[in-house]
Amino acid sequence: PKTTLHWSNRQRRHRLNLAFFRRRTELALARLPAARIGRLPSSLEFVFVGASESSRLHLRFSGDPTPADVLAFPHGEIIVCPAVAAALCKGHRLSFQDELLTYLLHGILHLVGFRDSTRAGAQSMRRMQTRLRKSSKERRD
Repeated sequence: PKTTLHWSNRQRRHRLNLAFFRRRTELALARLPAARIGRLPSSLEFVFVGASESSRLHLRFSGDPTPADVLAFPHGEIIVCPAVAAALCKGHRLSFQDELLTYLLHGILHLVGFRDSTRAGAQSMRRMQTRLRKSSKERRD
């Protein structure tokens, strides 16, 4: 069964091209390893939030008061903070959009069973999210 994607933008500081994220995420989902795709919830909700909301959620669920780049919840909600992406994208040598896309993919990978709590797990997850980000590019991007 196909996973339904829902999008909402609850922040106003950064302009977002939701069509870009929708298109690239759909292409990336089609390239997930077959053994993992069955772990996806039937519905994914991607929510873009401001730094203060991200900080509040990060504190509540992880005990960390700083804004999180991405938070993924088992029921399929993925919370992403564009303010964090804007602060970190240059250091990661990515565009703002690709930095945010990386966070979306990172959240998806957590939902299909990837873990980054060990060095090996983090490396595997980084390789997969880079592969998905690059393979989801379209000629017109």
